[in-house]
Amino acid sequence: MTDFQWPTARPIDFATYPRRNVYKHFLTFEIPVVTRTLQFDVSALLSHAKSRKLRFSLTLGFILTRAVNHVPEMRHRIVNDQLVDYDRIIPSFTILGPDKNIYFSKGVFSDSFADDYQANVAISDRAALGNEPNLGSDNQGQIFITNNPWNSFTSLSFPYSRKIGSIPVFGIGKMYQDNGKTKAPIAMQTHHSLVDGYHVGLFLDILQRHLDEPSLIDQPFKPSVR
Repeated sequence: MTDFQWPTARPIDFATYPRRNVYKHFLTFEIPVVTRTLQFDVSALLSHAKSRKLRFSLTLGFILTRAVNHVPEMRHRIVNDQLVDYDRIIPSFTILGPDKNIYFSKGVFSDSFADDYQANVAISDRAALGNEPNLGSDNQGQIFITNNPWNSFTSLSFPYSRKIGSIPVFGIGKMYQDNGKTKAPIAMQTHHSLVDGYHVGLFLDILQRHLDEPSLIDQPFKPSVR
């Protein structure tokens, strides 16, 4: 991946940061992250992906990454005890290889589905064969996305590391049928110093709009007024 470029971080002025009191409060917690699992109707997205012969997981991964990028607070990270804002966020996928070992791939995100999808397919295929270089995770301008198509769940917890605890994590479970609809559980973990329920609500609104109208992936996106 000679053209791969990591996102760029800039320091946030803590003196004018509106969440500074809440930020400091939750930093006193041993585990300052919040995890929630929601059940989503993915019928329309699944049908859309099948009609275009798209990989469902990568298509949903694009939507998750787009939603994160369009909520500024979800681009914030804590790096070496400093609050920073990344110019963009990329997806990091967990890939199961033919040898049944898991591999990690750092995807790309430009907010253009046509470009990003093809690039991430190639990256994922290389990663599944163990041919994708391990880029590490020193740069926190990413989100972690893991797929678990073997079982559904109503709750899911993730490994926690204080060093990278401000990176949002997403887990996608096995799809199932419910009253004629295809649903899937999606779990997400966010750092409470950076993100409240309000910001999660903004994220979920973007996600839901794309699940309801999958053709939005091919269009420039503007979030609702905050």
